[in-house]
Amino acid sequence: MRISTVNKQGNENTNEDAYVVNEKAGVFAAIDGATGLEGVPGHIASHAVRDTLASATGEELFDELVEAANLQVAEETLNWLGSGDAAEINDVPKGKRSTCALAAISIDRERLSLTYAQAADCMIFLQYRDGDIRTVTYDLLSHFDRKAINEIVELRRGQNKKTPISEARKAVRSTLIENRSLLNTGAGYSVIDGSKEAVKHLESGRLSLKKVTGVLLLSDGLMMPTGLEEADGWEQAAAIAFRHGLDRLVSEVEERENDDPECITYPRLKMRDDKTAVLIEMES
Repeated sequence: MRISTVNKQGNENTNEDAYVVNEKAGVFAAIDGATGLEGVPGHIASHAVRDTLASATGEELFDELVEAANLQVAEETLNWLGSGDAAEINDVPKGKRSTCALAAISIDRERLSLTYAQAADCMIFLQYRDGDIRTVTYDLLSHFDRKAINEIVELRRGQNKKTPISEARKAVRSTLIENRSLLNTGAGYSVIDGSKEAVKHLESGRLSLKKVTGVLLLSDGLMMPTGLEEADGWEQAAAIAFRHGLDRLVSEVEERENDDPECITYPRLKMRDDKTAVLIEMES
């Protein structure tokens, strides 16, 4: 296998993304931390997951490894808050928790198979020998983000067109809080937050790697920014990464971000997000 990675900070003060390349255990991951709207930094969750997966030996069952990573998020979140704030993670309001999106895989090269776990808006793609690209996971979180983005688009119609993105985000804060209240529920989306519910809502499965030439893990900072009528940004990102490599993907995403700093042409919630990718090129 040939492995390439990207981990690049966005326009915030801290890079909350992380990644794992644990070749010994066959474990790889892209992780996107999210700071609670009222509290704990996102890197608490992303680093807890990273450290747990990076320490895997290959003897663990993959689902138990992911569950251990989730429990570590709870422990680190409670440590950050201090013992006086909460006794367990469910005592911490959802809006305050450190959370992370996850695209994690375990590759069994002997059986030519891949086991995966996914939460929120990190994504997994496969490329096959004939060039076909398969989107393995589904970005359910995008539906909730789209609600806030559509509110920003409406806000900017007419005289409010030049409303800065920083002000626009404040205007949709109540929607963002409502969205977060739905995490790890049947009406919402999955995310790693340290709760028992997180593991229940993960997307997971096992796939054959026959005729697979590449595996791609992405955080949403590398989804191609798109206009309202443009083709799916995830599909565009995967095609660029597989055909031209991660550096080219970063370059094309950043070109659009820089051309649209106020998120008008390509509506989104922030000018530049943290960017993380793991690209695994399989042996023929």
